[in-house]
Amino acid sequence: MKRLEQAGIDFIHFDVYDGSFVSDLGFAPRTIESLRPLSRLPFEVHLGVNDPERLIPALAEAGADRILSHIESMPLVYESLYKMKLSGVQLGLAFTLGTFIGKIDSLLGMIDSVLLLSRVTGEGTLGASFNPAVFDRIAYVDARRRDLNSKVEIQVAGSVRKEQIARLVSAGTDSIAFGGALYRATDMAAEVAEIRELALRQ
Repeated sequence: MKRLEQAGIDFIHFDVYDGSFVSDLGFAPRTIESLRPLSRLPFEVHLGVNDPERLIPALAEAGADRILSHIESMPLVYESLYKMKLSGVQLGLAFTLGTFIGKIDSLLGMIDSVLLLSRVTGEGTLGASFNPAVFDRIAYVDARRRDLNSKVEIQVAGSVRKEQIARLVSAGTDSIAFGGALYRATDMAAEVAEIRELALRQ
């Protein structure tokens, strides 16, 4: 946690998976709660679980500042978001690559952010390559938020490499969640600085 904070990142992104909706497993709410005192950075949670409403109160209590739930896991999305708002945290919707992005149109007024996955969700090395289909999806959400004068943040996550940053930002991306690209770096601070410079050139 200290290494991340000293590297100059803007937020810490946690994957919370249940082994069912997504075949992988992620951080438990109690782990996030234990880490919360160690950093002043915002905590955001990518919630890839069935019935996400049940975990919102625990994650909010654990110290999550923003929770991004999968639209695919909520049969009644509007109703679920309405209930989730009672938690007091910022809310976002996550979209897997195969989900029709037009579903966002009637929901932009209820959320703070949109997380667009650029690889197969939760599959580790299986299907882990970046999928360029995400560029058109970013552009679509960006156009819709402009039409509606919305301040919704667009985030991308999933095997993003430095050579894709310029195009991602040009398409409308506001933030990118990095995992292994940072942890594998010999000098994490230098890696963060280079990523930020590439983004700010656009």
